Amino acid sequence: MAAVKHICEFGTIWNNREFYPEKPTDNFNEVYLDAKSFESLKNFVAENNDPSCEIEQAFSIHRRKGKDFIRVKNYVGVIETRQGTVIEILPKIHQPSTSNDFEQIRKSKSLLLKMLRTFRNSPFKSIDQAHIKTARLPVIEIFISVFLKEMEVLLKRGIKHFYSSVEENQKYLKGRLLFSQNLKSNLVHRERFYVNFDEFRADIPQNRILKTALVYLKRKSKLPRNVRQIISLIDLFDEVKICSNLEKDLQHLKGQNRLFNYYENALKWAKIFLQNESFTSYKGKNLNTAILFPMEVLFESYVASKLKQFQPRWEISVQDRGHYLLTDLNIFRKKFRLRPDLVIQTGCKTIVADTKWKMVNQHLSKNNYNISQADMYQLYAYGKKYQAKNGSVQLALIYPHCEDFFKPLKFRYEENLLIDAIPYDFENEASCMLFLNDLI
Repeated sequence: MAAVKHICEFGTIWNNREFYPEKPTDNFNEVYLDAKSFESLKNFVAENNDPSCEIEQAFSIHRRKGKDFIRVKNYVGVIETRQGTVIEILPKIHQPSTSNDFEQIRKSKSLLLKMLRTFRNSPFKSIDQAHIKTARLPVIEIFISVFLKEMEVLLKRGIKHFYSSVEENQKYLKGRLLFSQNLKSNLVHRERFYVNFDEFRADIPQNRILKTALVYLKRKSKLPRNVRQIISLIDLFDEVKICSNLEKDLQHLKGQNRLFNYYENALKWAKIFLQNESFTSYKGKNLNTAILFPMEVLFESYVASKLKQFQPRWEISVQDRGHYLLTDLNIFRKKFRLRPDLVIQTGCKTIVADTKWKMVNQHLSKNNYNISQADMYQLYAYGKKYQAKNGSVQLALIYPHCEDFFKPLKFRYEENLLIDAIPYDFENEASCMLFLNDLI
């Protein structure tokens, strides 16, 4: 299996030829690419460097002494250059200073998989504990393995067959004769018939998408057991063609009926592979694969999921949409909907919280502990609105725990409006629940 390079978010990607002519050593904070792979990635970043395109946030290009290098931002996932170089971008989390790169990579990859499992309405929830505990396989191979398990579950229930409308020029009359097409096609061959008929077949859009994904992954996977399984599954789709028009076949999924419910997860995985679908959209052909996720979204989803797990009695609303910032008196309509990440009803108090994937330093009071002024303004707006509607309100900003941020920081806006900055420790997750309990 080809080697996979690992880098943490906010790490640096160098052009080996320009910065280090001799063979350098990768580490978790920086990797070195051959010149062609580096150019592929640089072209991809430049092509998508558009303010309206989400992918622009994933990388940035910088120069040093007239030479370019690439910095990863707060996105994680997997990319593969046209030359076949695979880079896994993993979360940057607090690790003991004694941890080596291998241990850091293992823990970061496990955390990424755990976070992905918490996404609602996504196929990632089927990633199992065995993958999370070991995290030895490349991320893309883990995704492929989970997809293949979903395919096995689907095949146990059977491949769907449906009547499809078929137009063919046949040697015998079947169904309905299409007169105009028959005249055009069979003016010389009068023994043939251009007909339209319904045929009970497995060659339907859902099956074509799944087979197309399998054929694609046969080339993509480097893990022998995955490749063997893919080949055996392709054989079971023998009567199904691959997609000639993927977008058209995907359109059919929007109106599919409940008979296809057990296809749902497998089709979601197929879309991820065939469209590089995650939380980003990009253009161009400079990369083979770019499946990337913003850490802000991952962190929010993960914290919400853990809160519901640890505090089942709390009523927790994610991305609550119940309030607006103001009323437009010109047309008497509410404007600027407020969407706090978490609204927690504990019975006696309302906690309004936002999760922020940023590094806070409790020792830097002169720099406001690295807490953004915009974040404080945002929570103030939430607090005033929810206080007017709900009465007693406590505000919280939840940041990742690190060596310089391990205890809550307390602030006050006004006499009756308090806010705490709370660390979320991935090694001791119950501690965050205790800090939140203290707010009640």
